[in-house]
Amino acid sequence: MRTYRPLGGVALLAASALLITGCSAGGSADASDDHVQGGRVSGDLNTVNTADVTPGEGEITMAIEKTINNWNTLSAAGDISETVWVTSALYPSAFFIEPDGSTITMNEDLLESAEVTSAEGEPTVVEYRINPDAVWSDGVPISVDDFVYQWQVLNRHDCSECQTHDSDGLDKVVSVEGSDGGKTVIVTYDGPFAEWKRPFGRLLPAHLGTAAGDLFTSFNGYFTSTPPTFSGGPYIITDFKKDVSVTLEPNPEWYGDAPNLQKITFVMITDTQQTPIALRNGEIQAMYPQPQVDLLTDVESMAELGVNYQLNQSLVMEAIQFNLSNSFLADKAVRQAVFTALDQQEIIDKTVGQFDESVEPLGSVMIMQQQEGYENKTEEHGFGKGDTDAAIGILEDAGYSIVDGQLMLPDGSAAPALRTVYSVGNKVREASLDVLAAAVKPLGITLNLETTDALGDSTGEKSPYGYDIIIVGYTGSPFLGSNAFKRFTTDTGYNLHYSSPEVDSLVDQALAAPTQSEVIDLINQADDIVIEDVFMMPIYQKPSIFAYDSKYGNLRDNPTISGPTYNVADWGVIAE
Repeated sequence: MRTYRPLGGVALLAASALLITGCSAGGSADASDDHVQGGRVSGDLNTVNTADVTPGEGEITMAIEKTINNWNTLSAAGDISETVWVTSALYPSAFFIEPDGSTITMNEDLLESAEVTSAEGEPTVVEYRINPDAVWSDGVPISVDDFVYQWQVLNRHDCSECQTHDSDGLDKVVSVEGSDGGKTVIVTYDGPFAEWKRPFGRLLPAHLGTAAGDLFTSFNGYFTSTPPTFSGGPYIITDFKKDVSVTLEPNPEWYGDAPNLQKITFVMITDTQQTPIALRNGEIQAMYPQPQVDLLTDVESMAELGVNYQLNQSLVMEAIQFNLSNSFLADKAVRQAVFTALDQQEIIDKTVGQFDESVEPLGSVMIMQQQEGYENKTEEHGFGKGDTDAAIGILEDAGYSIVDGQLMLPDGSAAPALRTVYSVGNKVREASLDVLAAAVKPLGITLNLETTDALGDSTGEKSPYGYDIIIVGYTGSPFLGSNAFKRFTTDTGYNLHYSSPEVDSLVDQALAAPTQSEVIDLINQADDIVIEDVFMMPIYQKPSIFAYDSKYGNLRDNPTISGPTYNVADWGVIAE
């Protein structure tokens, strides 16, 4: 089996399904014991549905639920799950995260080795040895130049205007140097850096960036505006129809084992209710939709057609986020009152709990329930229990009053209605916000619900988007410090509003901590502050539904930031 599985993106993950276009699908005696035909599949998350496949045969069509308006997955607006899935076979990464959510594996196609060469307690120094045969699709070697380019556009110094969400820890790097003709890369940090496997995911070709202009022009322009004509992975884009589809075919300059499928097409279906219909009608052969109330029932009913599926707990947190640039919401008491009035369990009962009874209220924004160190902090603070009287008390103590069903500010003016945004066609999120709107109505607060078909632009507040309150999905990671850094520290791309010097300090300490237990302790301290401040309200972790035609092998759910296409080169039609 090849080992190319690039590191996927943060942000906004869904669940998935694959369809059969015929009435039944062929199996294989060589498939693993986990491989079944039609129905639920269980087993080791990292190996489930492993099978011998026929090389160089077959194609598949997979639906994605967002259009692609920005192709630069390192940028603030481009770091969207669907974009990462489409480009995962183009942009090579040093490491990837396995489906179990904790195993971090080196990309052996790109790298021969990657190891820390510095002594414990000293500034971290990492040596990468790039595969001598690794090249971009135009034949230019993948080299130290590409590592340097990523460092410069993400370190917040060399290109402060580069529109990024996440530095990936590269703001802590003091130098990136090369030798052996650029095939050995030495990266030196400004101090100990525990999560050194995090950086250098989704590399971009530096030589094409240089040809396009300076760092700002290439990053915010060339790599952003048009579909890539290049690839450093097993596939390359051969066709793109805006807002309709993207087609990938094998990269003729790929330096690893040849990918199995000859064509992968991603079609864009932004109305989530239409995706299962397209699945059943055979218009698509794969999908990874947001979990909907009737979705599991729909997938189970396709078992007689030979559809396999997995149902897992993902690392994706469904959360409600406040725009603290709104002067009303900038008052901590208002946010605390809202989360005190909201009943997390009611949202679950009216949405995903109807098809997955195992879903429980989430009590953390930094550590997920299946991860070591998880603590339910919302419960500790009395949030998420639907306590209307306590919520009113919080507001009254802060000088607010309720007059004829309208919340009045301490200065006597009426509280503004709040623009509350969710993804178009997403009935689960619509239902969640209906619960929120009903919960805050007794507080005299009005929510005006609106939809968006570009969630990345909405969270980035680009006109005509924006929000006062928004419901989103954010993905957890085994890199607890790095994930907390980009979400909650001051002036990072994902965090446009919240600032706490204490949180900044705790997260910085976690990134330099020598042991995982120390990382967990520091992150839990930071987590407690963010929960108390209620910048973001965690609701639950999404169930992840991944279904696929049983004639395909090596497709498996990866409910982490790596996403379902993490091993797309391994996908194939099971050998007869």
